[in-house]
Amino acid sequence: MKILLDIQDKNITIEEDSIQIKKHQEILAKFISAKLTYTPTHCECCGVKNENYTVYKNGTKTSRITLPMSGIYPTFLNLKKQRFFCKACNASFIARTSIVKEHCFISYHTRAKVLIKSTDAQSLTDIAKDCSVSTTTVQRIITTEAKKYKPYYHALPKHLSFDEFKYAKGQMAFEYVNGENGDILDILDRRDSHTIKNHFIANYQRRDLKKVETVTIDMNAGYVNVIQEVFPQAKIIIDRFHLVQLISRAMNMTRVRVMNSLRTSNGEDMKKYRRLKRYWRLLLKYKGDLSYTEYKYYRLFGQRLEVNVVEELLSYDANLKVNYNLYQSLLESIKEKDFKAFENILSTVNLNTVSRYMRTSVKTLKKHLPFIENSLSYPYSNGRIEGINNKIKVLNRVAYGYRNFNNFKSRIMLHFKLKAIVSQQKGSVYPAA
Repeated sequence: MKILLDIQDKNITIEEDSIQIKKHQEILAKFISAKLTYTPTHCECCGVKNENYTVYKNGTKTSRITLPMSGIYPTFLNLKKQRFFCKACNASFIARTSIVKEHCFISYHTRAKVLIKSTDAQSLTDIAKDCSVSTTTVQRIITTEAKKYKPYYHALPKHLSFDEFKYAKGQMAFEYVNGENGDILDILDRRDSHTIKNHFIANYQRRDLKKVETVTIDMNAGYVNVIQEVFPQAKIIIDRFHLVQLISRAMNMTRVRVMNSLRTSNGEDMKKYRRLKRYWRLLLKYKGDLSYTEYKYYRLFGQRLEVNVVEELLSYDANLKVNYNLYQSLLESIKEKDFKAFENILSTVNLNTVSRYMRTSVKTLKKHLPFIENSLSYPYSNGRIEGINNKIKVLNRVAYGYRNFNNFKSRIMLHFKLKAIVSQQKGSVYPAA
């Protein structure tokens, strides 16, 4: 029975026929009766040695200790703890055990189960239900454990990544991570320039700020001003994904404009409309990835090559073809990391021949041109921090939101910091006694 319950304390003995199944808080639960007793070597109150029965046994005190669920029932251990009385100081104390903290009724194994479950995308209510504890207890365990992973404000990595995520209605949080390994360094409850600037200046020394070599961001103008002021030696990198996303959206909006212009009572125009609406992904696909050899059946087209489908879609509007050629040229230069070609395309493009969506994108790219050069020269991106944000959104959605930002931050830090340890140790994580 002790092996089954993973009780390693040799001073605990389980009696015969000690298991009972009865109602507890209106649900059926399993109760296991056991006794904890031993002969102490000294008094825990005054420290006198136990010689000639200076410390003797003086009754028992029963504690109901929550264990991890055994089978389908919540499991509790009714542990009769031995009481001791000291003749030297006339004080009494209770026997201690390694399965539970002193003055606590939740076992270390249950606490470990709560922590392991908190590394997954589960709500506090589900964790509390699985571990037979309250949601307040779950949050308290998470908050206590998260304190071990407080931010280390004495050094900064050479490469940083900045981004933000939404944690409440109208509330955006700011986070920065190690650009090389994706380790979360800290999370702030606000993303305005004043808060970010004060955070770095107040917590880090000037020499640490000067050691930062690169900072990867999206096209947030507020971050640019903060980085230039706080990190004087750092080069700003615009994430390549956001560059591609900018021109892809402009191209897609151009397609939508052309498509809607063909929505008329004419049957031939409606056919073109349906084709542009159905095969929009082909127009956004990189031309080098289009198939030139494999014939496939395309609805509304028949048996065609993929490249022929794209050519026919572009033939519906001359302006659409001009925007497509510009889009593909920019996409190719980004893919090949050829900054000179990218700069040359922006400088030679005739803005009067492209759509207003693409015109706005070109102006934005020109504005960020010095930072785009760094994007195509350095291998760093915001891929890791975007993946972290995706998991954070899942945690927030599963929990139906957090009203307390500090509780949400503790859950995030524990989810990412402890999960790596759980994976390394294959689930054998136990908090220190």
